[in-house]
Amino acid sequence: VSVLSYPANWQHASLPKTLGDEEIERLLTSLDWRGPSMRRSAAIVRCAVDLGLRSGEIAALSLDDIDWRAGTVRLCKTKSRREHLLPLPEPTGRAIAAYLEHERPRSPHRAVFVRRVAPHDQLITAHLVRKTIRQAFQRAGLPYTRSHLLRHTIARRLLDGGSSLKEVADVLR
Repeated sequence: VSVLSYPANWQHASLPKTLGDEEIERLLTSLDWRGPSMRRSAAIVRCAVDLGLRSGEIAALSLDDIDWRAGTVRLCKTKSRREHLLPLPEPTGRAIAAYLEHERPRSPHRAVFVRRVAPHDQLITAHLVRKTIRQAFQRAGLPYTRSHLLRHTIARRLLDGGSSLKEVADVLR
């Protein structure tokens, strides 16, 4: 039995959709809205926009993963199952700190993000992270629904800033 393999035909392939700079600004501005869980929403969206974290990585963040003095975030539960250390951008750190200080309910868990309503001993899921990002898109008047779009956006922003494909791949793990 012989098998023929054909090379991939990439002539009609296009780059993934990303948010434009104006759309990113609209999304981030929409986070200033006051309401239940808005500080949590702002921190979650900032983790996706500024760090390119996947929904599951955001849901799995632990209080022990953030080194405030060094300004870093350690990712333990990643798709590659390897530990990664990322710089914590100042706006993201401010958003997380505001959530922890003013909105996070008491919980026996060390997770950064916990349920707003009882029972607080249940952790949030990647589904809730995706729902939170979808709601932020809606508040901003953006027609998007996929949280993964923010990972594509950070890749485009890095490339526009002069980063190599290797550097983008390293940031996005």
